[in-house]
Amino acid sequence: MQRLRFVMGVSVLLALVALGGGFFLFKATTTHADASATCNVQYGAFTHSVAFIEAQARGYFAQQGLTVCYNQVSSSTQQFNSLLSGQYDIVSTTADNVVNRYVNSQLPVQIEDGIDEGAGLELIGNTANGIHSIADLKGKPIAVDAPDSGYVWVLEKILAENGLSLANNDYSLQVIGGSLQRFNAIVAGQTSTGDPVYATILGTPFSEQAHYVSTLTSLAKFSTYVAPYQGSSLATTQSYAQQNANTLIKFITATILGRRFAADPRNKNTVIADIASTFSVSTQIATDIYNDSQSSVNGENVDEQLNTQGLINTINLRQEFGGFTRPVNAYALVQPGKKNLYDDEYWRPALQRARQICGY
Repeated sequence: MQRLRFVMGVSVLLALVALGGGFFLFKATTTHADASATCNVQYGAFTHSVAFIEAQARGYFAQQGLTVCYNQVSSSTQQFNSLLSGQYDIVSTTADNVVNRYVNSQLPVQIEDGIDEGAGLELIGNTANGIHSIADLKGKPIAVDAPDSGYVWVLEKILAENGLSLANNDYSLQVIGGSLQRFNAIVAGQTSTGDPVYATILGTPFSEQAHYVSTLTSLAKFSTYVAPYQGSSLATTQSYAQQNANTLIKFITATILGRRFAADPRNKNTVIADIASTFSVSTQIATDIYNDSQSSVNGENVDEQLNTQGLINTINLRQEFGGFTRPVNAYALVQPGKKNLYDDEYWRPALQRARQICGY
């Protein structure tokens, strides 16, 4: 059964972040593959995966006849509202966000492929607010996207393994919004209303940037607690997938090609430069993001293939902390099907098409 949670609602102070003697501000604008063309795919995401960056930069979307518009989302709640209303066609979101809505709300949303296995997921603390260890979080509010979003269970797992329990009121949840909003808030150390921000879970590319902020520290890496884990995943509605199968196959094909380009060691310097340009970060930070994306433990999914055991672990993590309205069988949930939580019928032909293009 779902638990009652104490949640603090706050607004976020967006901040310019001092990095390496300069200022960093994450690009949050909508980008177009071809500004002169009409978008035929509206894509809503918290950030750009390296595969997506290369699919855009190398023209793989254009080669598939797609003009993809990237939309920066502000929270998982806003993201799924926009998906269900038809504002977005396809989204990148944590697999758990899809699981939650499919099981608990019985919404017709569906995972179509895997993007990453929890790339860069870390618990980041603000030392200026007195957080130097996990023990310092006792009695503190911790910033999250939403009270039942995917990374809440990541947070609960890390803290539970270190003796802190949300159920026992050892800490509370501070609702701030998506990754960008939480990153800016943790760097600022406060919200726009002056409430202190002590810690939050961040993933790529924000956790790598946090390493270079003098007032932030990494308290724990999630991969030491759960692996494999299916993190960011490609998702849409069942109706969109069925009515736009060819478009979905083309989109997945392009991202597979982007993933393959990024994985080729010969392209490393080019990919790092593309990452640096996309996120307006230094070459060093871009290199860190690149290295995390290529990790065999928690990097981006090879060929965008969903990690089935990782998805089982993601489902079981939510179940461990009472995140379902009823008991679920994780193994049964991950079986692919047209009306199931996960459907691989678009990924399989996309992989075949990508292999034909690459010659392997």
